[in-house]
Amino acid sequence: MILGDNIRTLRIGKGWTQVYLADRLQITAPFLAQIESGKRGMSLELIESVAELFEIPVASLFIEQFPLQQINRPEIRAVEIQTLEKQLKETISENITRAFERLK
Repeated sequence: MILGDNIRTLRIGKGWTQVYLADRLQITAPFLAQIESGKRGMSLELIESVAELFEIPVASLFIEQFPLQQINRPEIRAVEIQTLEKQLKETISENITRAFERLK
């Protein structure tokens, strides 16, 4: 859900429609709508494409309530990036643990 919310926030911040962003990502607008609503996941390749298109770090797409309007500022401090990295590692670890628990 965080990923979809952040993509929607970024898209709206640029004034882009779902159709426009979907076209840039070479996916369909209905698929993008499902991503933004949290109903569909994304491949790592597509996540990287989104980050590249918005010129932001991949990790920032996974941080809840991260001030996305500040990502494009060149003066993001190293501390902010370290915090992002820590939060992303925690999220990944939790998701991997849950996945293994479901497989058991």
